[in-house]
Amino acid sequence: MFLRRISPRLGTFLLGERSVLCRSFAMQRCVVRCVPEEEKMTISYRLGERQRNLLRAKTETLGGALNRIVFNATKHLNKGKKKKKAKLEGANAESESNAITAQLIFNKVKVEDDVPNSEAWQEGAILEIGEDRYVVSVNPPMVKSVVLPISIMAGFPVFPRLDLDFASLEDSSYTWYREDTSNPTPSTSTANSGDSKRKSNEDNKQTNWIQASHDLIYTPVNSDIGSRLKFTCTPRHDGKEGVTMETVTSCQVEAGPGLCPFENRHMYTKKRTEKGCFRVVSYNILADVYAKTELSLTVLYPYCPPYALELDYRRQLLLKELVGYNADLLVLQETGKTLFTDALVPALDLSGMEGVFMGKGQQSEGEAVFYSKDKFRLLSQDDIVIGECLSSDPCCHDLHKWLSHSPAVLNKVASGSTVLQVVLLESVEDPSRRLCVANTHLYWHPRAPHVRLIQMAVCLKFLEKVVNSNSTQDSSVSLLLCGDLNSHPTSGLYQLLTSAAVPASHSDWFPAEPQTTEEGVDLSHPFSLTSACGIPDYTNYVGGFQGTLDYIMIDTCQLAVNQTIPMPTHEEVTANTALPSIVFPSDHIAIIADIEWKKT
Repeated sequence: MFLRRISPRLGTFLLGERSVLCRSFAMQRCVVRCVPEEEKMTISYRLGERQRNLLRAKTETLGGALNRIVFNATKHLNKGKKKKKAKLEGANAESESNAITAQLIFNKVKVEDDVPNSEAWQEGAILEIGEDRYVVSVNPPMVKSVVLPISIMAGFPVFPRLDLDFASLEDSSYTWYREDTSNPTPSTSTANSGDSKRKSNEDNKQTNWIQASHDLIYTPVNSDIGSRLKFTCTPRHDGKEGVTMETVTSCQVEAGPGLCPFENRHMYTKKRTEKGCFRVVSYNILADVYAKTELSLTVLYPYCPPYALELDYRRQLLLKELVGYNADLLVLQETGKTLFTDALVPALDLSGMEGVFMGKGQQSEGEAVFYSKDKFRLLSQDDIVIGECLSSDPCCHDLHKWLSHSPAVLNKVASGSTVLQVVLLESVEDPSRRLCVANTHLYWHPRAPHVRLIQMAVCLKFLEKVVNSNSTQDSSVSLLLCGDLNSHPTSGLYQLLTSAAVPASHSDWFPAEPQTTEEGVDLSHPFSLTSACGIPDYTNYVGGFQGTLDYIMIDTCQLAVNQTIPMPTHEEVTANTALPSIVFPSDHIAIIADIEWKKT
């Protein structure tokens, strides 16, 4: 699809048909990557035991690329010979060794050296380097990279992170192998660490491998424990096939913790939702930056084994849990940037989901929303930092003016890093239906309910603006507000959300906190919201605290609850004292509801 018309000046002489055909059986492949949006192109071929990858400008002439190819070939030829070391550059390579030449042939015609690289390298052309010949393949299906996890447990799916060029996941083929440890092959010791990579490659070639699966995602079984895994991918697209790439795990499969409580919840989420309905999961997944602190290890979660707080361990539980919910919307808090990019995005992409992330300034965690592409289409993302919105957005002018009488509280809210992630989605099934998904994680301090009230007031004012600006006669916008609100069902914040108002006299305006407001203020909003999951006994259960802090709030004017997924039993939660544990990856519990559009 990226080929260009060949200029008439490409040819200068005709090769004899016999001279081309007689050596064609021995031709290797020269892979050229050339895409319109990039200024440079890659020319890859094998020279001896080494893979050569030349990065050349598209506008450079063919002669420049061939000179470099000759230079590399000359170095390869002279390697090991005792001669004066001299650095050969460009055309000097040809003068030093007349035995090596390079040329490019297309349709039996030599391509002139002054033709730009972008025009010279064509599908089916022949690259000649001395006596060696390579057939040129332009933009073939290619595996650019494949990354496997550094920690793998039996019973937990392995999601390879694939980067493909000119290939599709659907057309490509895959194979998983298990290392045969029943008959290990002997390996020789190496003299120094510099040989370790070569030794590893040689050991992999000598290892006996047992085929385990042809699926893209593989869940190791107990018989895999103690063995490494090998994964191969053959990229394909539109009838073209690329070179198979293989990679071997750097770790052996370890024993898993057994059945996790979330797998019992999966019994209710085996099937995707039907038309007119969508499944929502709201979940504070415990950021790695908070899980591994000294405070977490010794004070917050002393009952949890340190290895179970490691991200490599928790990641495997999280991915299995999230994928098993078959959700249409995953609304996540405390999502690490690295976890989002390296684990959640590639794994959930294989489940047909796309995700967007909103970070908290310089912090390494933030909020994330994933949506099923067969249910929703992304229209816009309108994220805010709540403190900045309070200070600068006209929709918060009155609230900001009132807070000016309490400068300490104003500064507390305005300087905070709390964000509101706002994602506007359109229903694929019915484009007239739009969904405004709001995601936040409010200020945590137990003696700051007034701060959370102000934060939520800012959120609601901004959401009112987003909903109104995106509603038309033909398209209605429904609000879905999710998150860890750090507020009990008895709080003023919960009253504000579910009753659409909270009075200035509410006790939350006057907590036992030095930095409090001098007086309260009446707050209200135009939405009709209810908690889709009702009021569970708790959504957060740690050694020193248990309570309901997480919510899925839906607009009852246009949305209704179809069903809620049962919470884990109290016995499951407390089996290992509290959360997190070896079977719970977070100190919070995911709340899940199937929501349906009301008929209009």
